[in-house]
Amino acid sequence: MNKILLLAIIFILCSCTVYSSEDIRKPAVAGAFYPEDKEALAKKVDSFLANVKKSDIKGNILAIIAPHAGYEYSGQVAAYSFKQLEGTDFKKVIIISPSHYVGFSGISVYNKGAFKTPLGLVKIDETLANKIIEKNNRFIYYPEAHQKEHAIEVELPFLQRVYKDKDFRIVPIAMGNPEAEDARILSDALYDVMDKDTLLVISADLSHYYPYDKAVELDTSGLSAVEKLDAGWLLSQLQEGKTEIDAPIAVLGMIMFANRSGAKASIIKYANSGDVTGDKSRVVGYSSIIVYIPEDSEKKGEMIMKDEYLNKEEKKKLMEIAKLSVTEAVTGKRQFLPNVTEERLKENCGAFVTLKENGQLRGCIGYIQAVKPLFETVKDVAKSAAVNDYRFNPVTQEELGKLEYEISVLTPLKRIKDINEIEVGKHGLVMKRGFDSGLLLPQVATEYNWDRETFLKETCRKAGLPQDAWKDKSTEIYTFSAEVFGE
Repeated sequence: MNKILLLAIIFILCSCTVYSSEDIRKPAVAGAFYPEDKEALAKKVDSFLANVKKSDIKGNILAIIAPHAGYEYSGQVAAYSFKQLEGTDFKKVIIISPSHYVGFSGISVYNKGAFKTPLGLVKIDETLANKIIEKNNRFIYYPEAHQKEHAIEVELPFLQRVYKDKDFRIVPIAMGNPEAEDARILSDALYDVMDKDTLLVISADLSHYYPYDKAVELDTSGLSAVEKLDAGWLLSQLQEGKTEIDAPIAVLGMIMFANRSGAKASIIKYANSGDVTGDKSRVVGYSSIIVYIPEDSEKKGEMIMKDEYLNKEEKKKLMEIAKLSVTEAVTGKRQFLPNVTEERLKENCGAFVTLKENGQLRGCIGYIQAVKPLFETVKDVAKSAAVNDYRFNPVTQEELGKLEYEISVLTPLKRIKDINEIEVGKHGLVMKRGFDSGLLLPQVATEYNWDRETFLKETCRKAGLPQDAWKDKSTEIYTFSAEVFGE
């Protein structure tokens, strides 16, 4: 054989990854959940993607949630999430799913070889997988959890078609018999290993086998908490049977991680199997959700801190909305709110409404994250402050004329590492550890003449944590500023 040709063959063999049959996880549901023919599968996925318009997500995608049923049922819904990846260049994809077939203790991270679909091999990022395993002893390699599992497999053809000309690697993770603490463990690991080249995919379906209207009720309730990235609210709904998700701890861990990253969430599509088949007697819910870091989050926060964010007329309109909302909540009589034309009031922004009577707190509720337009946020939280603050009895009609109103418009949260960054009187605090969290507004420290350490202790107490929890490395401390105004 020609010496040059021989050397070329040796070079090719040495430069290519060669997997043994044991290293390749073969398709488990090809021909059942999706077409087993390569061309038919590519055509099917491409048609799903072609039916979707890309949403105008103003930010950098951090994670997606997509369903994992058979393509005939949930494939079109899943396409809404994967469509948003077009034009991105993620090189690593962490995919987390429930374990439908095998029960085990821990979180199984598949850390070698490749997954195979009819479209070809998808390599495992072994370095990243092992890095995750090293983070906590709850992470294990339990290959049996992955052999029959469809929830990761069905997401791969979408990734292969979106990134058909690009080299990307995956880290498949299956949740065993998850414990609540696994959400924090997962969040911590993601926070440590995720970077701009890494995408997180949560493979999750919603409620299972309820009549159509009941399923929509359950799913809408849970999706509201997910969209607001409120892990505590979602956990309570799951525990009370008010919603269902078949990968609850994975979603909770994603939310906790997203909050640490300053992200927002947007529901791109919701449907259930009844919308596809027409059989609405027993349906399964599906959603596509995008989690992203807004492009202008830092800019908008600086604008609020350095300048007066709202002018006199805008403040007056928000105050009117708050009063009318409280009146409607208390009397049950519909109030006609003023027409909102001001662009600033239509921007998503966090806010609190505080009610006082004779100088004493009567109710205070708010949204920490910017989940709705400011005027809608004020409308919602004013109502809740009047009738849903668990610390007080609902406001009565006799009290309406005695209430004093205060509105606090919040900047985006900023996680801090050094408590010296806290400026008492300027910053509010949010303290989080696991599912426990608490917030105190900037004006609280001023009213009680607290120093920095007292402010930290009191925020811990508000979160239901020990007063010295702020010293614990697992406790997250966030600051924010607020523009506060009364009547």
